[in-house]
Amino acid sequence: MLDHVRTHEQYLCFMLPRIKKLFLEKPGQVLFYLDAALKAYVMNLDRGIEILQGCYSKDFGRPAVFDPVDMLRSLVLMVSLQITSVTAWADKLTKSDMLAVLSGFEPGKTPSMSAFYDFWNRLWLEDKRLRKKRTLRLRKKSKKPKNVHKGQKLPNRRPGVVDRLVRSFRKGRFFSTKRPERLLQELFTRVFVQGSRDRDIITVSMILTGDGSPFESCGSPFGIPVCDCRSKGIYKCDCPRRYSDVYANWGYDSSRNEYFWGRNLYTLSCVNGEAELPVFLRFGQGSRHDSVLFAFSVVEAWPLFSQAGLNVSVFIGDSAHDASLLYALLDLYGTKPVIEFKIKPKFPLSLNDQGVPLCPKGFMMYYWGYDKIRNRFKWRCPKTVGPRRYRDRMVCNEPCCDSDYGLTVYTKPDWNRRIFTDIPRGSALWKQLYKRRSVAERVNKRYNDYGLDTARVRENCYWYHLAHLAAMNMHLDAWIAQELERLKLDKKKLLLHFLGVGTATACA
Repeated sequence: MLDHVRTHEQYLCFMLPRIKKLFLEKPGQVLFYLDAALKAYVMNLDRGIEILQGCYSKDFGRPAVFDPVDMLRSLVLMVSLQITSVTAWADKLTKSDMLAVLSGFEPGKTPSMSAFYDFWNRLWLEDKRLRKKRTLRLRKKSKKPKNVHKGQKLPNRRPGVVDRLVRSFRKGRFFSTKRPERLLQELFTRVFVQGSRDRDIITVSMILTGDGSPFESCGSPFGIPVCDCRSKGIYKCDCPRRYSDVYANWGYDSSRNEYFWGRNLYTLSCVNGEAELPVFLRFGQGSRHDSVLFAFSVVEAWPLFSQAGLNVSVFIGDSAHDASLLYALLDLYGTKPVIEFKIKPKFPLSLNDQGVPLCPKGFMMYYWGYDKIRNRFKWRCPKTVGPRRYRDRMVCNEPCCDSDYGLTVYTKPDWNRRIFTDIPRGSALWKQLYKRRSVAERVNKRYNDYGLDTARVRENCYWYHLAHLAAMNMHLDAWIAQELERLKLDKKKLLLHFLGVGTATACA
């Protein structure tokens, strides 16, 4: 049960006098946590109070000992200090009065490790019984994919899965309406993405880019054998095993040209604001293709942005996003695509005035139907399948193709969204926008600045929390940079300005 939630103004009334007193007594300790103090000051979490209150009962149960807003603030500060272990953070709070006060707790009365884990589980909308059942589930031993080329991304395991997903989305079928991470994503959007919009760091009409980033799991890729093959002298078996990280599997990191056992974090980043910031995060298995994660991200993120008063005008993607129906999905949400071709379309034959392709001998090719799935026309050799009265008139002693099927070519209609985009391919505007795609790689690299590359967690719940806490810190960094630019101060003077301490007092 939750009795009362403290607002940001009430938190400042609690924090500022205590930090000012600590600064006058131990200025070195306060300046050591300078960045954390600035983030705690500008971190206004009032928009998230309604979401956090919904995680607690209003009528029955023991009253919560700690304010959920303070719990969230404390975890954000934890990741800002590159600490990803809740156990280590709970121990650090008991030893540092500065960090306890910045979090909103009285020194000596800080949450335990289990209290932080309980807070995380409240934000994770998944039945505990299903989570436990999933950890006990057995599965076959995972093997590394073989069809990988050096320097290229891992191909999709199921060809055509993106088209099938998009068709289902367009029919109103959504497979992720009950996803357990949706409350955390809504909290991040409402508090931090909308907060950056209010500060004019993010524009209302956003230009987004997306890319995946691999994260290795600390779980073993070999699993735990539960069979009795070893007692029979069989040490290499393919029996089902139990895995400590049930969501991890083998993926391929094209930037490092190596395999990894873990997850793929897909991030949508804003490129047309004052700062390069993430606005939506979604995890998938290590082998999950970026195009699949992007299809789910569109139907999940675009409604969230609409609720926050934002819209996506342009999406910039690399060749991994080049799927025919993804263009139609973006068109459904009113977003213009700037996506590089995966394989540039080639058409070696010439066309007549009616748009009919001509074979190398100059004869009109025979129409062989329209492919609705790939949105293209099929044409075949007229000497092979044309009407008999035309075939008899054709003089073609040297066939163009060795196959009995004959030469086959395809043409795209004018309404093909993949080729005829709203922003013309090859235009100056298209090239200028596509250059901004590198923002996605820079944002993904910043996750390592907050220790995600060394995180020792296994469950999806904790990966999602750590990744969102890192994204929250990126927004806070942009807020602080804006304050520094507005007031023309450095970080130390900005903290003194917030504390109301003069320069002479600070020097003394």
